[in-house]
Amino acid sequence: MRTKKEIPGRRVLQWILVPVVPLVIIGGYFWPYLGYIAIGFLLLLFVLVWFRGRYYCGWICPMGAFQERALAKVSGKRPMLPLFKKAWFKWLVLVLMMGLLTARLFMGGGDPEMIGVTFVMMWTLSTGFAVALGLFWKPRSWCSFCPMGTVQGLLAPKARRIHVSEACRQCGLCHKACPLEISPGSFREEGVVPGNDCMRCLNCAAVCPQKALSLRPESAPSAQACGKDGDQRAAA
Repeated sequence: MRTKKEIPGRRVLQWILVPVVPLVIIGGYFWPYLGYIAIGFLLLLFVLVWFRGRYYCGWICPMGAFQERALAKVSGKRPMLPLFKKAWFKWLVLVLMMGLLTARLFMGGGDPEMIGVTFVMMWTLSTGFAVALGLFWKPRSWCSFCPMGTVQGLLAPKARRIHVSEACRQCGLCHKACPLEISPGSFREEGVVPGNDCMRCLNCAAVCPQKALSLRPESAPSAQACGKDGDQRAAA
C-alpha cells in the first residue's frame, strides 16, 4: 500500500525485504535450513518489541513488506472486515497457529532440519492466508490479526507510541494512510494512540499537514505541550 508521503527510507527498506519471503518459502522447499532465516527474524522481533513496540511489523517484517509492496499491486483494497479486529478472533488465530507450531516442533524431535521445515511451513501458511485476504481486502489485512503482531501488542503495548498533539484537526488523512485502518487523530483527547495494533510505520505522521503526530518514548514531553509550542515533529 503506497501513500503519497512516507518517512524516508521505509519504502526502500521494505523492497529490500520483499525477496526474503519467496526465498524462504520456495528455497526452503529444496533446502529446509532456510527456515532458520525466519527464526532469525523472530528473535529480532522479540528484541525490538521492548524498546519500540510493534515497530518490527511496520518496518522490518518481510511478510509485511511483501504484502504492502508486492501484494498491494494486485489487491482489491477493500476495507477490512470488522471481524479481523475483534479481540476474540485474534486470540483464536494466535492459539491455533502457536498450537500448530508447537506440535510440529514436538513431532520433529529436535532435529535441526525438521526445525527448518517447520518454520518454512509456518511462513508458507501465513503468506498463503495473507495473499488470499489481501487480494480482496486491504493488502495488510492479515497483519490486523497476525499472531506475532498480537504477541507484540501484549508484551509491550506502551513502548514508544504515537503521540497526538492538540494541533490535530482530525482531518482523516492519517486514517487513509494507515495500513491497518487505525485513525490516530481520533485519539487527540487521549494524546496517544494505543500501541496494541499500531505498527509505528509513521505513515500517519508523514501525511499529517499539522505535524501533530510523533513517535516518542513515554518519558518525552507530552504531545499536548508540544502542540501548544508548535514544535511537534514526526520522528522515527
